Amino acid sequence: MTPDLSASKLRESLLAHTVFIALGDLLSLSWALGIPVIHLKVFPLKAKRMCAMSVKVRDRYAILLAKDSKFPAQIAYYLAHELGHIAQGHLEDGSALVDIEDPLRAPRTDPEELAADRYALEVLTGEAEPTITTENTAYSAAGLARAARQSAEELRIEPGTIALCFGHSTERWDKTMAALKHIYPNAHDVSLFVNRVAAQQLADGDASDENAEFVRAAMGLADE
Repeated sequence: MTPDLSASKLRESLLAHTVFIALGDLLSLSWALGIPVIHLKVFPLKAKRMCAMSVKVRDRYAILLAKDSKFPAQIAYYLAHELGHIAQGHLEDGSALVDIEDPLRAPRTDPEELAADRYALEVLTGEAEPTITTENTAYSAAGLARAARQSAEELRIEPGTIALCFGHSTERWDKTMAALKHIYPNAHDVSLFVNRVAAQQLADGDASDENAEFVRAAMGLADE
């Protein structure tokens, strides 16, 4: 992946094949670019609280997700954020960037973190600083979920991402998280989906032996 891959180009490329950008789209693109994405089952030392990290070894990159979620839009944002670090050249050879705090909620002062946030939002919504609110002060979580689903196709933004943008704009995370339960009524551990994609990539032989060994160890598959 070249550091000059802009968020707008990435979004345009993905939207050529889908109505809006979901987690599966970002995973497929990342692997196609040669960037393995896995959800950690074996944590690096002293990194048990981390949300996600991106690493660079020579000209190769990888993204390691760590925070559990039942909502794909959350993990899609973490992945897009790490892609932002990679695309904007924030990593030096042999280095890693670790996001300990949730990038959706944590206050930002670091310029690179702010830039990765803006990149992620532009990829997922088309705007680096989207504002999504409601004039109805008596809205319910179910109503917010319904509005997100109804607006998704027109806005070309995944419904869960719309809800998360609402939470970011209003800081009403209680209603946001409740709305996500309506948007994803059959919610399950998203890490299983992320690692199924990774396992399929390994089965297809799309990773080098060295990368495959690393990915399997991080997924907890080293002994299989």
